[in-house]
Amino acid sequence: MPIVVLPIDIPTLALSRGLVQMMLGGLLLYLGSRDEAAGAARFWALGFLLNGLSLFIFPLQIPQAWEQTRTVLNHLTLGASSVFFLLGFWTFGDQPRRIWILVLMLAIPIGSLLAWEVLWPNARLRVLCTASGQALFLLALQHSLGRAPRSEIAPICRRLRYVVIAYLLVVVWSYASIANVLPTSAQLDTGYHRSFFSVASLLFMLSLAVGCLALQFALLAARNADLAMVDWQTGLLNRRGFFNAASRNTQLRRDRDAPASVIALDIDHFKRINDEFGHAAGDRVLVTLGRCLRELATDPAYLLARMGGEEFCLVLPASGRQQASTLAEAIRARCREMPVPADDGRAIDFTISAGICETIPGQSLEHALAQADEALYFAKRNGRDQVVVSAPMSATH
Repeated sequence: MPIVVLPIDIPTLALSRGLVQMMLGGLLLYLGSRDEAAGAARFWALGFLLNGLSLFIFPLQIPQAWEQTRTVLNHLTLGASSVFFLLGFWTFGDQPRRIWILVLMLAIPIGSLLAWEVLWPNARLRVLCTASGQALFLLALQHSLGRAPRSEIAPICRRLRYVVIAYLLVVVWSYASIANVLPTSAQLDTGYHRSFFSVASLLFMLSLAVGCLALQFALLAARNADLAMVDWQTGLLNRRGFFNAASRNTQLRRDRDAPASVIALDIDHFKRINDEFGHAAGDRVLVTLGRCLRELATDPAYLLARMGGEEFCLVLPASGRQQASTLAEAIRARCREMPVPADDGRAIDFTISAGICETIPGQSLEHALAQADEALYFAKRNGRDQVVVSAPMSATH
């Protein structure tokens, strides 16, 4: 039974696609201008605007003398749009920019125009040569989407990869027909290919635009979730963020039977500091201690948190009590050397007390933290400005 192709006005569809893509570019530019990922949004917006422009000028009725100019603009804007799309995804994913790919994607349409439009005019070879640049773009985009910047964004990137692969197959199938390399049984009427390819291109660009918007909103949501886990004063994890990070820490989960250490520390006489120097000065002391912890506890596996008020906590995976004690003593000594300026010009000298617990196999983090707190309270009851290591105890679940 012969395949019946519904009539599609290709020029009108191209004009509609061009207008839609330019509108999507404007939407991305507007929504992304206030986001931290504004750089990626601007590149994406330029990609959609240029791609839309390449389609918008395609169906326009122009004098014959300007026909070659339209062809040049169509090919160059298409190549440039691919460059900006890739730049957007590389920027979004904080990936290295492979300049040679960008140069190649621009060189292909330029070389195609020089060879098959100027030197040896051949419309079919010109179209096929430029199409190879689009295939390169889709392969590079598919590779870029394989490296999501955050785990929360990975599902969106994975779905976009499926879309890119599907569209790449459509591109190969459509242009293979133009090149007359398909088997006779797969060769269909040219109008069918043009119609199918036009609709597939429209769906791909719509999917890509939705994907770009989804990536932006997902990243914004992830960053907002991060803010809910971080203490705004010190930049360390808050209590909620601490337990959340501990539950997801791969080293803690992997080495449950290996020793880990918990350090609980507290600023001595913090209420007296607030009463004597004011709460603003007390806040500066908290910020100073937070900076001290980040400067000394530099291992990326360590968890640093402000548990509330003047109470702080550190978790050192795969570290024994000796290593934890050395770090706690270094923090204590650094704090004694870091006077904080008060509003009246005086210097606030502050000290800290710390308690340490080394976990045993099977011990819960909550129980280890409770033991470290007990050691901390012992340090405070016995003169403050000291580090106390908790004696080993049996595991409690």
